[in-house]
Amino acid sequence: MSIVKDQPAHAGHTVRLKIGGVEVGRAQRVEGNRDFGTENQYEIGSILPQESVPLKVQGSVSVDKYRLRKKSLAELGLSAYGADILHMNVIDIEITDKYTNDIVIVYRKCTLQNSSEEFSANAMSSEKSTWLFLSSDFGTPITE
Repeated sequence: MSIVKDQPAHAGHTVRLKIGGVEVGRAQRVEGNRDFGTENQYEIGSILPQESVPLKVQGSVSVDKYRLRKKSLAELGLSAYGADILHMNVIDIEITDKYTNDIVIVYRKCTLQNSSEEFSANAMSSEKSTWLFLSSDFGTPITE
């Protein structure tokens, strides 16, 4: 029987939300996506593509967390309810391995795209937000 830190699969990560390299919050779940805008290229007279070419990169990352009293995403400066979006800064979302503290991935310079809350009877309330990021990498911690 092996111990968790020696397992090869990633599990039990820590999601840190950072502004200017300073941790301002954490999340329970993150889903990152990259769209490369790949399009097929055709020759005149042929219905078959000759090659596929990536034309742009657009990345998004969705964050889920339980809503805590006095620590909602908006109260942490990580979400907006209206025009306050115009005063928000970009953030970095950093995923680290809980057992080794190694960085798994960093989503850099994230700008809020949308956010929502969910309240249900007899259940934990939650918040969700989606961010567009400018780059992602296996990263080293950025301290500014």
